[in-house]
Amino acid sequence: MTEHGNRHARKIRPWIVFLVIVAVLGAAAGVGITALRGGNSGLNAVVGSLRGGRKLEVGLLDEPTSLDIRSNSERSVQQALMGNVYETLVTFNDEQAIASGLAARWTQTTDGLRYTFFLRNGLTFSDGTPLDASSVVGSLQQTLAGDRTNDGLSNITAVENNDARSVTFTLSSPNPRLLPALASQAGAIVNPNAKDPDFAHHSYGSGPFMVNAVQPGSIELTRNEHYWGDKPKTSQATLRYYTDEQKMADDLKAGKLNMALPRSAHIAEQLAHTSGITLQDGFSTRKTLLALNSKSESPFSDEQVRQFTRYAIDARQIANAEPAAKAQLSGPISQMQPGYVDLDNLFQHDLGKASSMRWYFAADYFKPFTLLADETHRELAQTLVDQIAAIPMPVSLEVVDSATLNSRVQSGDYTCALIEMDDPHDYTRFVDGSAMFGYVNGSVQQQYRKTLEQTDFKDYREQLRQFDRMVSEDAASAWLYTSKDYVAAQHDVQGVDANLASSRLALARLS
Repeated sequence: MTEHGNRHARKIRPWIVFLVIVAVLGAAAGVGITALRGGNSGLNAVVGSLRGGRKLEVGLLDEPTSLDIRSNSERSVQQALMGNVYETLVTFNDEQAIASGLAARWTQTTDGLRYTFFLRNGLTFSDGTPLDASSVVGSLQQTLAGDRTNDGLSNITAVENNDARSVTFTLSSPNPRLLPALASQAGAIVNPNAKDPDFAHHSYGSGPFMVNAVQPGSIELTRNEHYWGDKPKTSQATLRYYTDEQKMADDLKAGKLNMALPRSAHIAEQLAHTSGITLQDGFSTRKTLLALNSKSESPFSDEQVRQFTRYAIDARQIANAEPAAKAQLSGPISQMQPGYVDLDNLFQHDLGKASSMRWYFAADYFKPFTLLADETHRELAQTLVDQIAAIPMPVSLEVVDSATLNSRVQSGDYTCALIEMDDPHDYTRFVDGSAMFGYVNGSVQQQYRKTLEQTDFKDYREQLRQFDRMVSEDAASAWLYTSKDYVAAQHDVQGVDANLASSRLALARLS
């Protein structure tokens, strides 16, 4: 009886397998037809789901107003799309040196007037069309048609493709910022031949992901199955945008999110103590500093006053005590930017030295002044007031709302102010004599001109380090620390990179 049952089962099993295969193929065909009706994006999404892969829900703040990488300079657009959806000819490596991207290698002439980039083999856009030299030229010509000189794409007289795999830039004069500019949003390569493109809601890039759907409050990215490199293990990443940071944290704790990027230190600390969640922090580009106004009527117009103020401030202790601080910073260029140099030993805390330098000035030389700050930084500002008053200096605390603080600092209506800066090139504020700092130093300006005259990025970076040191030695302001970028994730999420996560979210590394 048992033997008969086994024989009967063996006869039936092939028919069952056949029927299952037919059913699966039929279902796949039906879905495929639906995908084809929705275009190539829908087909890619279906293929991706059939191939499998993890789907991630990521909580973020600051929703982009548009996905147009060509014109929208919002940090949130860079965070979501750069490196994920759009790629560049070159990029920055973990040491912040220029590395290969879509271009496998490049050459430049010794006079810095001609750069040639050689593309990798097998590059395609997300719709499967080839990404060759002519498409790179077409993309960059669209970019150059706009006013992008502030992005470092200046002095370019021609962008030409020599053949299918090489692109040459010709410059009228050297521009050592060209390579870092091409590694940034300004250098994003888009498909110039896309039909009826809608950059605000769709994507036309070559990265490991593509935009599959955009809804208010979310952006759905799906794996690009045409990707030329190693495909991500994640098949889908949905970016969910919150206006309430605590709600985002609660959703992560409840398991509704796989990962979230908190901004405030107290929310990050809350998540760090939540079971099942791992918090990582990395370097951001946000700098916290005591801005010193060098205008003629300010006591900080005197170099020695600026210097002894820096000696009075215990920047190392502040950086160690502040929850949001990643590391002490002692110059205008932060750790993740070309040109950074460790200057923490320049003005180590020494109240005795500060007081000694103070007594070079007559007793009535200093008039009472205020240290301007917003409510968020009241406690730190009071610490600074106490340290400066101990020199002694006639300083008191003035707390205003954030908008007033920003307005007054930008117009130069302050004596000293506790501020944050977060722009890759905000160090140029110490070159242009802007009202914000009222700082003018001929030697610093000459050094910056020398920096821009270099024909090679390595030399440019070295000269920028000299500029960084000169500005710090002159105590143009009192830098305190670089802030953290936070990434909180469920324990089973691997490949998290917190460095510069507020600028570029490396989704392709996640699994």
